[in-house]
Amino acid sequence: MKLIDKVSADGRLTWERKAGVVLTVMLECVGAELELARVLELAQLDGQDVINQLRRFVKAGVLSRRTDQEVFPASDFFHLPVEKADRARLKVQLVDDDVLRELTAERGLDVDRALGLYPERQPYEVALGKALRAARNELGWSLEDVAMKVRSVTSEALCRYEHGDGVPTLITVAELAQAYDADPSDLVVHAAYHSKVDPRVHSLRVADPVLRAVLAHAFARRTKAELQRTRSRRTQVA
Repeated sequence: MKLIDKVSADGRLTWERKAGVVLTVMLECVGAELELARVLELAQLDGQDVINQLRRFVKAGVLSRRTDQEVFPASDFFHLPVEKADRARLKVQLVDDDVLRELTAERGLDVDRALGLYPERQPYEVALGKALRAARNELGWSLEDVAMKVRSVTSEALCRYEHGDGVPTLITVAELAQAYDADPSDLVVHAAYHSKVDPRVHSLRVADPVLRAVLAHAFARRTKAELQRTRSRRTQVA
C-alpha cells in the first residue's frame, strides 16, 4: 500500500466549501492579480480542485483570467474585479458555516474580512432603497425628475421605496435602472448582499447570486403584503 493511500481525505472539504475557500482567497485580494501558484499556496487545496473552481467562477463571470502566452510554461493570472465582489460575497454567504470558518482559519484566511467586515443586519427593502437613492443622487435628479422620466412611479412612491417603506416590483426596479443607466441585477444583488440573509432564501440553497437576490426581493414583497393584510384585518375588526 502506498503511503498516500493511508492518508484519508478531509471529509469537510465538500465541493461548495472548496468554492468558499477559493472565493475567500480572492475576496481578500479584490482587484489584485494573483498567479495560479499563489492561489494554490493560499487555498491549500488539491491543485485540480483549485483549477476547477477558478474555471467555474471565470465561466460564471465572477472572476477574470489572463494567460500570458509569452511565459513558458504559460502562467495564468486571476483576479476578482471590484464590481464583481458583491456577487462573490453572496456565493460565500451561501456556504458560510462553522466548518467553512474552520477551514479558512486553518489557512490563515478570514471569512468576515472577505465578506467586507460588515455583516449588515438591515432589511432587504432598506438596502434596496439606499441603492436606488444612491443611483438617483449620482445623477443629481430630484424625485420629481424621476417621476417625469419613469411614468409608472410617482415621486411619493419613490420616496417610500428609497426609505424602505415598501418594495417596488422588479419591473419598476428595471425601469428605474434603465433611467439611471444602471444594471437592475446589480441593484438587487447589492441590496441582497448589504442586508441580513432571509432564512427562507437560505433554505432554498440557491447558488446563483442574481436568482438569490430576486428571491430575497420576492420574499420581501410577500412579507410587506402579509403585514398590510394583517393591518387591514385589525382595522376592520376595530
